[in-house]
Amino acid sequence: MFLIFQVMSWRTAFGIFGILGVVWAVFFFRWFRDNPSDNPKVNAGELRLLKSAVHGSAHGNIPWGKFVRSRQVWLLCAQYFCLSYSWYFYITWLPTYLKEARHFDPATSGFAILAGLPLFLGGIGSIFSGFIAKPLTRLTGSVTRTRRILAITGFLSASMLLIFSTTLQNPVAAIIAMAFASFSNDLSMPGSWGACMDVGGHYAGTLSGTMNMMGNAGGALAPVVAGYILKNTHENWNLVIYVAAAVYFMGAFFWLALDPVTPLEKQAI
Repeated sequence: MFLIFQVMSWRTAFGIFGILGVVWAVFFFRWFRDNPSDNPKVNAGELRLLKSAVHGSAHGNIPWGKFVRSRQVWLLCAQYFCLSYSWYFYITWLPTYLKEARHFDPATSGFAILAGLPLFLGGIGSIFSGFIAKPLTRLTGSVTRTRRILAITGFLSASMLLIFSTTLQNPVAAIIAMAFASFSNDLSMPGSWGACMDVGGHYAGTLSGTMNMMGNAGGALAPVVAGYILKNTHENWNLVIYVAAAVYFMGAFFWLALDPVTPLEKQAI
């Protein structure tokens, strides 16, 4: 993206990105099937496995009352609100922070690399969490403990790393600290979505959408709050980061009370 913006206008670049989306949509339409058995590229061995698998059936009316009364649903949504609130700094205000608070030149390739580093390490954190979950569960003997350990470690580490970044005078070191905060952020991601599968049961899709909606609400609120803080504190960037760190810290407490495995149908309401 950085290189494209060096040779064409943002409007032309947006057009190119839009065309890529259309190409992907055509590919997806030709390839994807609701029932994988209908895909002509599925081989005989895969068909035998699919026939022996238990296929999920469509559910009826969604029990919204049970959703609303469930403590675990609220906790799951609350922790994801905290997760997204703080993470959205990287995809909204970070480039401005690099330019105005850390005095990086946007015209340099280093600017683009540093702006993308938190996103890259975030993805690595999610993959790392998935890989470490199985051996950690062998040690803890419990999926619940594993998910809590990874999530709480992620939330607290992200909070501390954000605060630590504000103490660093070296701007590159500060952004690296932020990038590892993003890594820590994503340690809780697999557990959050796994909890939607286990807790939601038949309604896993509905619970996933509900949790994600609350996360997006936090993400939508975060850049607005940051803007008000900057406007009313003469651009106190540290305060913006402290607020994000505090929200991360709150997320850890939601996980202390969260049961991320018991299905909604078995919960006492």
